Amino acid sequence: MNFTIEKTRTNKGTSLLDFPDSYIIIDIETTGLDPIYDEIIEITVLKVNQDKIVDTFTTLIKPTKPINPFITELTGITNDMVENSPSITDVLPDFLTFIKNETLIGHNINFDINFLYDNFIKTGHEKGLTNNFVDTLRLGRKTLKNLKHHRLKDLAAYYNIDTTGAHRSTKDCEITYQVYLHLKSQIKKEYGSLEQFLRQNQPKTFTASSLTTTKTEFNTDNPLYNKYIAITGTLTKFTRKEAMQIILDLGGHCEDKVTEKTNYLILGNNDYNPILRGKKSSKLKKAEQLKLKGYDIEILSENIFYDFISQS
Repeated sequence: MNFTIEKTRTNKGTSLLDFPDSYIIIDIETTGLDPIYDEIIEITVLKVNQDKIVDTFTTLIKPTKPINPFITELTGITNDMVENSPSITDVLPDFLTFIKNETLIGHNINFDINFLYDNFIKTGHEKGLTNNFVDTLRLGRKTLKNLKHHRLKDLAAYYNIDTTGAHRSTKDCEITYQVYLHLKSQIKKEYGSLEQFLRQNQPKTFTASSLTTTKTEFNTDNPLYNKYIAITGTLTKFTRKEAMQIILDLGGHCEDKVTEKTNYLILGNNDYNPILRGKKSSKLKKAEQLKLKGYDIEILSENIFYDFISQS
């Protein structure tokens, strides 16, 4: 069994199911799909206050390698257009000043967030990009369930939004902004209020005992094999349910609570900084108490957990 683990974006913000009135609409254009090999060539962000656009930040960016013809055909951005544009190193500080700590909104926004996060790291910004974010793709899937696809152009077509000039970041931001307002309005009408929609779309609860594995053969050398494991906090790579399923598929046992049987407590990376400030979960407190009493329990960081499951 093999699990491919991407480099963890430790400080990445949280994906929210929410409807802020003040936020930043964001879109980027890139030379490809992989932030390891490809580059950002345009950024636009719209600052919105009480659902009204109040400011705009937009710039072309000169990549270190030529833009290939396919990207030029798709976006209309040529090498001549970016020849005198600033580098990503010069742009990111201004971008960060503009967005501050506002919630970001975009369509399939994880793509934009991951590209920006990795570029912050590459250019020496140790924290990456920490802003929380809302994905209109996620909202669209929950709201327009009868649509076959939920791409930005699909939602724009549904709401009769003009897409002339799409695949440039400014136009895509404007389309996303309109889509978000339409989704908000439709949800209010269908659910009576945004709060009612959020209540009805809370993640379904589950228990560790409700999960099973279909695997019959296990690598007994894996550190998680036949171990009792609990999780505290929010993981950055997987949902808790997905992580528990991986543990079960490796021959481990999942627990909802820390008990005297627990061998490992996995601590989500997003909870590391709060712990430094003395805000510990009840599971972590219980694990520390048991360890001081001599029980066989270890507290694993999320990154160590990923190392363990890669050893299958």
